[in-house]
Amino acid sequence: MTAQIETYYDFRSPYAYFADYRIRKAGLGFPAGVEWVGRPIFIDVILNLQSGREPWAPYVDTLIPPKRAYLMADIRRMARFYGAPLKPSWKWPNRPNQIPALCVASLLSGRVEQVFRSAIFDGLWHEQRDISDPLVLSEAVARAGGDAAIVERAGDPAVRDALTRRTAEAYANGVFGTPTFVWNGEIFFGADRLDVLAWSVNRAAER
Repeated sequence: MTAQIETYYDFRSPYAYFADYRIRKAGLGFPAGVEWVGRPIFIDVILNLQSGREPWAPYVDTLIPPKRAYLMADIRRMARFYGAPLKPSWKWPNRPNQIPALCVASLLSGRVEQVFRSAIFDGLWHEQRDISDPLVLSEAVARAGGDAAIVERAGDPAVRDALTRRTAEAYANGVFGTPTFVWNGEIFFGADRLDVLAWSVNRAAER
């Protein structure tokens, strides 16, 4: 059985990083032949659409202080739980500029996109690299076996506009955050739902 699982992610999401790390580590019990199809999206666009704002309206942090404190503690806790290295290159309220990397990812596919995705997650969340740096992006593309020249192409505003449209389409289809996995028409949200996703795929394979 070949299962195609769409993987919606934004590099700035620590939980999307945890999901990517868990998938790479394997051991989740997915059957052989699973195809992870990367779907990069802009989380800021999703948050704006949820609040009734225009896709590229200025970012507004809507988290109340107690929830912000919980989120930061939970990220550290889940990193320990998953055994995922965590030493980000940035601290709140500063935010990394993930847009160049997402634009590059949107132009990649297959194994190249998957390896690039993992390299950027690692670069941001524990290698302390600037994922907006064209040299860092070119190196990651080359490591994935792609053409590093694609980094320059990704700087075209039309690429960002196309990715914004696809993000809005994902939102219209029920994607409200990252990481989100879509398989067989079902939505699974969060790194902690990978086990449930594996269970679902295996149940379908047994029928």
